[in-house]
Amino acid sequence: MQSVSVIIEPAQYLASWREKNGTVFLPVLSETRVGEEVAVRVGILGHAIRATLSGRVALVRRDGGPSLPPGIDLQLERNSLAAATFLAAAARGEPVPYRERAPRWVAELPLSMERGGAVLEVTTLNVSEGGCAVRWPGQLPLVGDEIGIRLKDGLFSRMLRAVVCWNQPGSDRDRSVGLKILPDGRATRAWQKIVERAAREGARPA
Repeated sequence: MQSVSVIIEPAQYLASWREKNGTVFLPVLSETRVGEEVAVRVGILGHAIRATLSGRVALVRRDGGPSLPPGIDLQLERNSLAAATFLAAAARGEPVPYRERAPRWVAELPLSMERGGAVLEVTTLNVSEGGCAVRWPGQLPLVGDEIGIRLKDGLFSRMLRAVVCWNQPGSDRDRSVGLKILPDGRATRAWQKIVERAAREGARPA
Protein backbone atom coordinates (compact mmCIF):
# COMPACT_ATOMS: atom_id res chain seq x y z
CA MET A 1 0.00 0.00 0.00
CA GLN A 2 1.40 3.41 -0.99
CA SER A 3 1.20 6.23 1.54
CA VAL A 4 1.68 9.97 0.83
CA SER A 5 0.67 13.38 2.20
CA VAL A 6 -0.90 16.37 0.46
CA ILE A 7 -2.21 19.84 1.37
CA ILE A 8 -5.29 20.96 -0.61
CA GLU A 9 -6.99 24.34 -0.90
CA PRO A 10 -10.49 24.36 0.68
CA ALA A 11 -12.35 25.10 -2.57
CA GLN A 12 -10.40 22.40 -4.42
CA TYR A 13 -11.26 19.78 -1.81
CA LEU A 14 -14.96 20.68 -1.80
CA ALA A 15 -15.05 20.45 -5.61
CA SER A 16 -13.34 17.06 -5.49
CA TRP A 17 -15.35 15.39 -2.68
CA ARG A 18 -18.36 13.38 -3.93
CA GLU A 19 -20.09 12.30 -0.75
CA LYS A 20 -22.86 10.23 -2.39
CA ASN A 21 -20.34 8.08 -4.27
CA GLY A 22 -17.76 8.01 -1.47
CA THR A 23 -15.01 9.21 -3.80
CA VAL A 24 -12.59 12.14 -3.77
CA PHE A 25 -10.12 13.40 -6.37
CA LEU A 26 -6.62 13.95 -4.95
CA PRO A 27 -3.76 15.55 -6.92
CA VAL A 28 -1.23 12.84 -6.02
CA LEU A 29 -0.12 9.35 -7.05
CA SER A 30 -0.75 9.79 -10.77
CA GLU A 31 1.75 6.97 -11.39
CA THR A 32 -0.45 4.38 -9.65
CA ARG A 33 -2.84 1.95 -11.33
CA VAL A 34 -6.58 1.47 -10.98
CA GLY A 35 -7.34 -0.96 -8.16
CA GLU A 36 -4.25 -0.23 -6.07
CA GLU A 37 -4.71 0.34 -2.34
CA VAL A 38 -3.41 3.71 -1.10
CA ALA A 39 -3.50 5.88 2.02
CA VAL A 40 -3.30 9.67 1.71
CA ARG A 41 -2.79 12.02 4.66
CA VAL A 42 -4.84 15.07 3.65
CA GLY A 43 -4.58 18.56 5.07
CA ILE A 44 -6.72 21.61 4.28
CA LEU A 45 -4.68 24.73 3.48
CA GLY A 46 -4.98 27.30 6.27
CA HIS A 47 -6.14 24.74 8.85
CA ALA A 48 -4.26 22.55 11.31
CA ILE A 49 -6.61 19.66 10.57
CA ARG A 50 -5.22 16.47 9.02
CA ALA A 51 -6.93 13.16 8.25
CA THR A 52 -5.90 9.95 6.51
CA LEU A 53 -8.10 8.73 3.65
CA SER A 54 -7.65 5.10 2.60
CA GLY A 55 -9.14 3.16 -0.26
CA ARG A 56 -8.64 1.92 -3.81
CA VAL A 57 -7.71 3.92 -6.89
CA ALA A 58 -10.83 4.16 -9.07
CA LEU A 59 -9.43 6.42 -11.82
CA VAL A 60 -6.00 7.80 -12.74
CA ARG A 61 -5.41 11.11 -14.50
CA ARG A 62 -1.79 11.00 -15.66
CA ASP A 63 -1.70 14.35 -17.49
CA GLY A 64 -3.24 17.66 -16.61
CA GLY A 65 -2.82 21.38 -16.04
CA PRO A 66 -3.44 24.03 -13.37
CA SER A 67 -7.23 23.59 -13.44
CA LEU A 68 -7.18 19.80 -13.95
CA PRO A 69 -3.99 18.49 -12.29
CA PRO A 70 -2.79 14.89 -12.51
CA GLY A 71 -4.04 12.67 -9.71
CA ILE A 72 -6.46 9.93 -8.71
CA ASP A 73 -10.08 9.34 -7.90
CA LEU A 74 -9.99 7.49 -4.58
CA GLN A 75 -12.86 5.12 -3.73
CA LEU A 76 -12.84 5.41 0.03
CA GLU A 77 -12.99 2.55 2.47
CA ARG A 78 -15.95 2.68 4.78
CA ASN A 79 -13.83 3.73 7.75
CA SER A 80 -12.51 6.76 5.81
CA LEU A 81 -15.91 8.27 4.95
CA ALA A 82 -16.26 10.10 8.26
CA ALA A 83 -12.75 11.53 7.89
CA ALA A 84 -13.56 12.81 4.38
CA THR A 85 -16.76 14.45 5.66
CA PHE A 86 -14.78 15.96 8.53
CA LEU A 87 -12.32 17.50 6.07
CA ALA A 88 -15.21 18.93 4.03
CA ALA A 89 -16.66 20.62 7.10
CA ALA A 90 -13.26 22.19 7.82
CA ALA A 91 -12.95 23.32 4.18
CA ARG A 92 -16.34 25.05 4.46
CA GLY A 93 -15.09 26.94 7.50
CA GLU A 94 -17.34 25.14 9.97
CA PRO A 95 -16.02 24.75 13.53
CA VAL A 96 -14.90 21.15 13.99
CA PRO A 97 -13.32 19.44 17.01
CA TYR A 98 -9.86 18.18 16.22
CA ARG A 99 -7.31 16.17 18.12
CA GLU A 100 -4.23 14.72 16.43
CA ARG A 101 -4.44 10.94 16.69
CA ALA A 102 -1.66 8.62 17.75
CA PRO A 103 0.57 7.49 14.83
CA ARG A 104 -0.78 4.58 12.79
CA TRP A 105 1.48 2.25 10.82
CA VAL A 106 0.84 0.10 7.75
CA ALA A 107 1.89 -3.38 8.87
CA GLU A 108 0.85 -6.94 8.01
CA LEU A 109 1.19 -8.82 11.29
CA PRO A 110 -0.36 -12.21 12.16
CA LEU A 111 -2.67 -12.21 15.19
CA SER A 112 -4.72 -14.89 16.96
CA MET A 113 -8.20 -13.71 17.92
CA GLU A 114 -10.93 -15.32 19.97
CA ARG A 115 -14.59 -14.72 19.34
CA GLY A 116 -17.43 -16.75 20.77
CA GLY A 117 -15.10 -19.60 21.74
CA ALA A 118 -13.58 -19.87 18.25
CA VAL A 119 -9.97 -18.98 17.42
CA LEU A 120 -9.34 -17.01 14.23
CA GLU A 121 -6.01 -16.27 12.57
CA VAL A 122 -6.03 -12.80 11.04
CA THR A 123 -3.58 -10.35 9.47
CA THR A 124 -3.42 -6.66 10.38
CA LEU A 125 -3.68 -3.93 7.75
CA ASN A 126 -2.46 -1.20 10.10
CA VAL A 127 -1.72 -0.80 13.80
CA SER A 128 -1.63 2.01 16.37
CA GLU A 129 -1.48 2.24 20.14
CA GLY A 130 -5.26 2.61 20.18
CA GLY A 131 -6.19 -0.28 17.91
CA CYS A 132 -5.83 -1.88 14.51
CA ALA A 133 -7.55 -2.77 11.27
CA VAL A 134 -7.48 -6.45 10.29
CA ARG A 135 -8.47 -8.50 7.25
CA TRP A 136 -11.26 -10.75 8.54
CA PRO A 137 -11.99 -14.36 7.50
CA GLY A 138 -15.60 -15.52 7.43
CA GLN A 139 -18.65 -13.78 8.87
CA LEU A 140 -18.02 -10.24 10.09
CA PRO A 141 -18.53 -9.41 13.77
CA LEU A 142 -20.99 -6.65 14.65
CA VAL A 143 -20.00 -3.16 15.72
CA GLY A 144 -19.79 -3.25 19.50
CA ASP A 145 -18.79 -6.94 19.72
CA GLU A 146 -15.89 -7.71 22.02
CA ILE A 147 -12.92 -9.64 20.60
CA GLY A 148 -10.01 -11.26 22.43
CA ILE A 149 -6.50 -10.85 21.01
CA ARG A 150 -3.90 -13.34 22.25
CA LEU A 151 -0.44 -11.80 22.46
CA LYS A 152 2.97 -13.29 23.14
CA ASP A 153 4.81 -11.30 25.82
CA GLY A 154 8.15 -12.98 26.40
CA LEU A 155 7.45 -16.29 28.15
CA PHE A 156 3.85 -15.27 28.84
CA SER A 157 0.67 -15.14 26.81
CA ARG A 158 -1.61 -12.14 27.35
CA MET A 159 -5.26 -11.81 26.40
CA LEU A 160 -6.03 -8.31 25.17
CA ARG A 161 -9.63 -7.17 24.90
CA ALA A 162 -10.82 -5.07 21.97
CA VAL A 163 -14.17 -3.84 20.67
CA VAL A 164 -15.31 -3.71 17.04
CA CYS A 165 -15.71 -0.05 16.00
CA TRP A 166 -16.42 -0.65 12.28
CA ASN A 167 -16.68 -3.48 9.78
CA GLN A 168 -16.43 -3.57 6.00
CA PRO A 169 -18.05 -6.37 3.98
CA GLY A 170 -16.77 -7.53 0.60
CA SER A 171 -14.62 -10.20 -0.95
CA ASP A 172 -12.08 -12.19 1.05
CA ARG A 173 -9.47 -9.53 0.26
CA ASP A 174 -11.69 -6.56 1.15
CA ARG A 175 -13.51 -7.89 4.22
CA SER A 176 -12.05 -6.08 7.21
CA VAL A 177 -12.70 -4.98 10.78
CA GLY A 178 -11.53 -2.04 12.90
CA LEU A 179 -10.74 -2.79 16.52
CA LYS A 180 -10.31 -0.41 19.45
CA ILE A 181 -8.06 -1.68 22.24
CA LEU A 182 -9.58 -1.69 25.72
CA PRO A 183 -7.03 -0.64 28.38
CA ASP A 184 -5.93 -3.67 30.38
CA GLY A 185 -2.61 -3.19 32.17
CA ARG A 186 0.09 -5.64 31.06
CA ALA A 187 -1.81 -6.78 27.98
CA THR A 188 -2.01 -3.17 26.79
CA ARG A 189 1.73 -2.70 27.32
CA ALA A 190 2.39 -5.88 25.32
CA TRP A 191 0.34 -4.41 22.45
CA GLN A 192 2.25 -1.14 22.62
CA LYS A 193 5.51 -3.11 22.23
CA ILE A 194 4.15 -4.68 19.03
CA VAL A 195 3.28 -1.25 17.61
CA GLU A 196 6.66 0.21 18.59
CA ARG A 197 8.47 -2.72 16.96
CA ALA A 198 6.53 -2.24 13.72
CA ALA A 199 7.56 1.43 13.66
CA ARG A 200 11.22 0.61 14.37
CA GLU A 201 11.30 -1.98 11.60
CA GLY A 202 10.30 0.56 8.98
CA ALA A 203 6.50 0.34 8.71
CA ARG A 204 5.07 3.22 6.67
CA PRO A 205 2.77 5.78 8.33
CA ALA A 206 -0.89 5.20 7.45
